[in-house]
Amino acid sequence: MTADVIRLIAGGLIALVCCYVGVLVKRHYAEREKFFAEAEEFASALASELGFRKTPVPVFISRFREGRKGGFPDALGRFATGLALGKDRSEASECALDGAGLGREEKKQMKDFFSALGSTTLSDQLSAAAHWRETFAGERAKRAADTKRLGGMYFKLAVLLGIAVLIALA
Repeated sequence: MTADVIRLIAGGLIALVCCYVGVLVKRHYAEREKFFAEAEEFASALASELGFRKTPVPVFISRFREGRKGGFPDALGRFATGLALGKDRSEASECALDGAGLGREEKKQMKDFFSALGSTTLSDQLSAAAHWRETFAGERAKRAADTKRLGGMYFKLAVLLGIAVLIALA
């Protein structure tokens, strides 16, 4: 009888671990969606800030990051820090995206975006900001679909695996 109770408890714990793994996978997809939503917001705010107030990009980056947490503000901060330390734009953007949880193509895209920040004339920066806002909006929509489709699917599969383990051990 004691062995049955121990197996039931072990099965319940394994089921909880499986559900937690499902939550982590779903959170990963949601964080990628949030990353591109924040990037879209940054590009939109950058266009208006450069167009109306003509605020320097480093000042705008620090203002944008105030009170924000997440993947994109952190990457933006690492990029600004890299520039302040004297790294070139390419190297600073490479360091900024380490650990961001992005794929290879996404990192390349964000590296291009960071490398272009503040490096051209005002009119070119305004048109680039509009281009990047549209690009990030498209990426955000793709990531939202991935979050809904894949994140939900992996979460459900993890829950089902947990239930199967629980049944097998019970």
